Amino acid sequence: MPDGTPRRNARLWKRTLLGKSGAGVRPANLRNVTREDVPSLGALLFGAFLGTIDDAGQAISQYESKATAIVAGRYGEWIPAASWAIEETDGLRSACLVCNYKPYGCPVIAVVATAPSYKRTGDGGRLVDAALLSLWALGYLECCAMIPVGNDASEQLFKSRGFSPETAARIGTA
Repeated sequence: MPDGTPRRNARLWKRTLLGKSGAGVRPANLRNVTREDVPSLGALLFGAFLGTIDDAGQAISQYESKATAIVAGRYGEWIPAASWAIEETDGLRSACLVCNYKPYGCPVIAVVATAPSYKRTGDGGRLVDAALLSLWALGYLECCAMIPVGNDASEQLFKSRGFSPETAARIGTA
């Protein structure tokens, strides 16, 4: 990511993985994210974060760079088998990217994003469920996420999926 990326307080949330982590019905339009999705991911992240607490004031190209960095392994090995997207005929409506960032000691859900017109439809939960079940099937024992302090919607999503915050807040990049 560019050196000018803002930094903000974030808290690490973790959970133990179990074989029954995935819940609910998988939508037919759920599929694994591919490297070819990077341009679409940039547009999705831009739209999903615009005007929210996660809005870092970045352009679509900067969000595309962030997606490229995740997929290229800048934040640890990207785990495509645990990275999921929900697709519509007009493009990606939601996505979840997972990588194995060694400093956290377990895979991290790096991004969960949903297009504004699909927010509050349960996409985020379905994507996190699919990621957790995939990670368990791949043999991982834990998973984590860095959640910006004050992002109540993300905290609620991860709490509803069995994550709990670590005690110390950390400074993370946007």
